[in-house]
Amino acid sequence: MKLLLLEIDNVLYDSNLLKGVAREWALTAMKEAGFPVDYDTAMSVLKEVIREKGEDYPYHFNELMLRLGLKEDYRVIAAGVIAYHDVKRAFLKPLPGIIDAILAARESGLNIGVISRGDPVKEWEKVIRLGVHHLIHSSWIGPHFSLKDVFSDGFDPKKTILIANSDKIVREAKEMNVKFLVLLTENGAEVIEEGRSKEVYETWRIGTAVRNLLRRL
Repeated sequence: MKLLLLEIDNVLYDSNLLKGVAREWALTAMKEAGFPVDYDTAMSVLKEVIREKGEDYPYHFNELMLRLGLKEDYRVIAAGVIAYHDVKRAFLKPLPGIIDAILAARESGLNIGVISRGDPVKEWEKVIRLGVHHLIHSSWIGPHFSLKDVFSDGFDPKKTILIANSDKIVREAKEMNVKFLVLLTENGAEVIEEGRSKEVYETWRIGTAVRNLLRRL
C-alpha cells in the first residue's frame, strides 16, 4: 500500500513557533498577575522544567514556582495557563502547503498517516484543532512509537513519502530505506530520494514537492 506519512509537530503545524510564543505570553500574563520574578530568569527555569519533565507534563508553571523558591500562587498559575492556551489556539494553524500535499496524495490514492511520540490524546487534540482529522486514514502515536510499527502494518517503505522534521525519525527512515523523505528545516523542504538529496523547495511549496514525487512513486 502507498502511504503519505507526516509527523505532527513541525510538519502539520509550526510547533516550535507556537510553543515559543505561547511561553512568552504565559510568563507575561503571570507577571501581570503578580509573579515576582524577572522574565529572563523565569524563562530559563521554565525551559529547564520542560526539558526535565517533558512537553506533556501538566504542571510546568507549578514546578516553575517551586524551583524559584516561591509558594504556589494559583491565581498566577491560572493566568499563565489561560494565556498559554489562548495563544496555542490562535497559532495552531496548518503549515502553508501541507493541506495541498495531503489532498494531492489522497487524489492519487495514497493512504494518509500521522506519527508522533507524544501523548495520544494531546496529539489527536492538535490534529482535530487543525481541522485535518477527516483527511487522516491511519495513526501511530505514543511515546514508544517506531517507524517499524508503520511498516509492520503492511505499508511498503519503497511506496512511502515521509514528511518529517525530527532527527530521530529521519535516521530511522534512512535505515529503513524509505524511498522519499521530505525533510522540513529552516531552509525549506529538502527532498531526499533513496538516501540522496535531490532538490529543495520553499516550505510553502510542500504540495508541489509531493505532487512531483507522486509521479515517481
